Amino acid sequence: MENSFIIENLLQQKKGVRLEFKAQPNIDAIAKSITSFINTQGGDLVVGIDDNKKLLGIENALEQSVSIQNALVDLIKPTAPISVQVINYKKKEVILISVWEGAKKPYQYKGVIYNRIGQTTKTTSPEKLTNLISERKLADFHWERMPVLGAELKDLDTAEIKQTIKLYKEYKKDAKIEDVEDFLIQVGLLQNGNITNACILLFGKNPIRFIPQSRIRLTLYPSKTSGNQFIDDKMFEGNVFKNITKIFEYLDIIYGKNLTVKGLLRTDKANYPVLALREGILNAIVHRDYNSVKGFLQISIYSDRTEISNYGALPDGISVADLRIDHSSILRNPDIAQMCFYRKYIEMLGTGTQRMIRDCKENKFKTPEWKQNENTTTVTFPDVAHNRKSEGITKGITKGISKGVIAKVEGITEGITDGITDDVKNKITKILLVLYKNGGVRTVDIEKSLEIPSKTIEGYIKQLKDSGLVVFEGANRTGGYYLTRKASHLIDGVNDGVSDGVSDGVNRLVDDGVNDGLIDGVSDGVKVEIIKIVELILTKEGANALDIATKRGKSKPTIERYLRTAKEVGIIEFKGAPKTGGYYLTTKAVNKLKE
Repeated sequence: MENSFIIENLLQQKKGVRLEFKAQPNIDAIAKSITSFINTQGGDLVVGIDDNKKLLGIENALEQSVSIQNALVDLIKPTAPISVQVINYKKKEVILISVWEGAKKPYQYKGVIYNRIGQTTKTTSPEKLTNLISERKLADFHWERMPVLGAELKDLDTAEIKQTIKLYKEYKKDAKIEDVEDFLIQVGLLQNGNITNACILLFGKNPIRFIPQSRIRLTLYPSKTSGNQFIDDKMFEGNVFKNITKIFEYLDIIYGKNLTVKGLLRTDKANYPVLALREGILNAIVHRDYNSVKGFLQISIYSDRTEISNYGALPDGISVADLRIDHSSILRNPDIAQMCFYRKYIEMLGTGTQRMIRDCKENKFKTPEWKQNENTTTVTFPDVAHNRKSEGITKGITKGISKGVIAKVEGITEGITDGITDDVKNKITKILLVLYKNGGVRTVDIEKSLEIPSKTIEGYIKQLKDSGLVVFEGANRTGGYYLTRKASHLIDGVNDGVSDGVSDGVNRLVDDGVNDGLIDGVSDGVKVEIIKIVELILTKEGANALDIATKRGKSKPTIERYLRTAKEVGIIEFKGAPKTGGYYLTTKAVNKLKE
């Protein structure tokens, strides 16, 4: 039966600080034990099995489980994620209650604080209470709860918050929430008037503006190894919930489905272990180390396997071997985990890795393998491979860039690297090509694209800056590297096919926009790109962002940034429906170009 293996695994363990069995669904006794678990290390409580591990079962288990969950959520303060599941085990129903260690200690039931000592639940001593309060104070200085400088409520996705409130009210039926701001205060995502890091990650409209290392990268490789060649390379830069949705929509396409027809019935079955991949990606999102600017989450899909790697070592006390059995669930980011629980992305607490193994076995895949290398944790799913063929693969960093541009970049590199090895010249060329495709990237982004150590990249970037080819623009935390106007001249040639009238007109309009306070200062490199875009629109009115990106050999997000600037200063406007419309020059721009 589904999840019966979890009960089997628990029965093989001894009762202790994280495990208890109860014969009957006595809510008072259950609530005391669950409160003690939350105040200690989290844990599991099975109702319907006695202290001697004799299976008794529970009558009307579903009805009883609802009553138990409602009582626990209502009576244990502050609110904590509590998972209550009915499991059919050996033809009898039992109730499994699971909780994480709490992040807002101390927790109390009917005004009394309990904690776990060995196999027993005890009221908390004054000394222990002092420790719990100290833990709470430390937790309030955790990275998740630090304020995000400059972030305001308008930077949050209200629709996502409202959806979370709706599901939170289903969980906590007596919740009284006045509005979005009140909800964020109640769940600790808005503290002392400040939006927290966790809040931006969960609900930000554009979280990478504040936390650039929150990106998730997904790469399809044509073979069994990584390198400069790939079939597809996507960056997910939304909030946690937007990323989860988009990633799984994409995976359905990449792995594909099998269609079976029996009689008049059609069945679609995914070509991958859906639950296992879902748990693996969610674990990486919830447990990754967002604090470090070097942080990353990389999903790599090869012709023979899928790997999920994230920056963040396993917590102290948990080994790779522990992941295959029941183990403590120590949360690196409890606020993010808690919201994922309320959103029902996490259903059963503390059993994710076991269910990943089970799901792979049931779907005839090899079981996942975990490994840890310094600060990186990787889970590999053998045989979970994409269904894409390798025809038409281009080198990743040169995809969409003409041979003429590549030749010019190689020529620039030759000019500034006299006497340097071919290997170094090749790496500097690749860095220039990355910046040509995607202006505004940071060292860590270049590192992921090229698989060159960040320290090495920093040295090459310094050389390019000294040569006047690269410039850093923006604040230290949110800015990035761009090609200078000099570099753009050398690669594209501003006046190659662009009339002086277009160049002068665009420069005047941009300068006017800066003087009028419509936009902040714009680099020469951005001006060059807007000039090129205007020239394209003159030859093809109604072009969309993808058309322009294809013509320019740059990524769509990069082109959209340039288009946004051009709109803000009144050079272009968008006409038509979002999916079928396109960009046109404004009357103001047309008149300026004629001057």
